[in-house]
Amino acid sequence: MKFFRRIRFDLMGKNKKAKDAGPGLQAGRYLKYAIGEIILVVIGILIALSINNWNEQRKDRIQEQKILKQLAAEFRTNLAQLESKIQLRENIMQQSADVLRYIDLKQEVSIDTLFRKISVVLLAPTFDPIQNEELNSDKIQLIRNDSLRHFLSTWSSSIANLREQENEWVNLLNNYAIPLFIDLGISRNLNISFYEDPENMNYLLDKSRINQIRIPKSDNMPPVSEILNNKKIEGILSNAVLLNEGINWESEGYRNRIIEIIHLIESEIK
Repeated sequence: MKFFRRIRFDLMGKNKKAKDAGPGLQAGRYLKYAIGEIILVVIGILIALSINNWNEQRKDRIQEQKILKQLAAEFRTNLAQLESKIQLRENIMQQSADVLRYIDLKQEVSIDTLFRKISVVLLAPTFDPIQNEELNSDKIQLIRNDSLRHFLSTWSSSIANLREQENEWVNLLNNYAIPLFIDLGISRNLNISFYEDPENMNYLLDKSRINQIRIPKSDNMPPVSEILNNKKIEGILSNAVLLNEGINWESEGYRNRIIEIIHLIESEIK
């Protein structure tokens, strides 16, 4: 500002000297003075705009870093949840495949073992990721990395396919499997076996509640051979394997995508 003020005073001094000069020289001095004033005003405006733009960009970068750190934490949580659901489906497939092997090989098995394995079918793992509101707002434009911004802007819609596949298994379980277990008279013991298996209760924070089951197992159960020879049971178990296998294939793709998103986010965090 001192520099600009010095230039202005210099022009004013020259203008004062021009008053004693002829009209032509005086007019030229006034013109130079006016042009100098305009230049100084324009320079001042440009500097003010530059400072304002710099300040706005600084605020945007602070906000971007805040969003990135929040997204990093959320996607790590999403990854852990997705991997847990994949593992639950692996268990469903493994136990169902074991029972199908009993059926194929006419293998003898205790009713407790059979129920423990079939009870896993009652699981319906579904991926429910954290939905950050920033992804559906204009704030996503603060993220400068084009690849990351694309992944984030399409994230919510991209998991629709996975949910459709998950719902196929949920619908089969609710509309066919559970009614079948009730009709066969094995639902009571299956549910108790489900709650007694620690593998099925990983989602509980307080696992001591498992011991609070208020009903005992029933002694009025059909023979093991009758259960294993039931074609509907075989159909439920085969679908348990095939549907959950397909869901896990899809889930692995989303797992890789989440890992890539986390990598891109971490590369942008300062």
